[in-house]
Amino acid sequence: MAEIQQVLQELNRRLSTLEVKDAIWTFMCRYCKVCDEHDWEAFGNMFAEDGIMEYGPWGPIQGPANIAKATSAEKIFAYQEHSLSNMSIEVISPDEAKATSLFTFYGCPDLEAPFQYCAKGGVYNLHFRRLKEEWKIVRHHLSPGWSHGEKVTEDFAAAVANIKK
Repeated sequence: MAEIQQVLQELNRRLSTLEVKDAIWTFMCRYCKVCDEHDWEAFGNMFAEDGIMEYGPWGPIQGPANIAKATSAEKIFAYQEHSLSNMSIEVISPDEAKATSLFTFYGCPDLEAPFQYCAKGGVYNLHFRRLKEEWKIVRHHLSPGWSHGEKVTEDFAAAVANIKK
């Protein structure tokens, strides 16, 4: 009987790990969706109250409202697309996880000129915590790896500078 209990405990532990990984993956798909829909408030609310986003020209930026304001610089893009790949999720506990992922971003300021766009890629490093039954980002570090579209990138940098004023 003790052996069956051990097997059940191990299965429960493994199931819990898979549930956390699925929740984080689903959370990050929503992350991309709210960015691409320009829903800055929803994006900011994906962070814990003391959550920090770190990304070159922006930060570190702390707190949902400040993060929402900073990311609203992306409103210069009429169309944008965030994609994640090669995501690796480490479950620390049922209420805490870390993840790394490659990201790709495309932004087009004018749908009438779709060949004038910028594209960027790099690595996301994230730390998550479940707070009040809801997953939140507590730390988000973006490491840029590559960039394309110099003019549009300059326009975006100017938009970021205006947001910071």
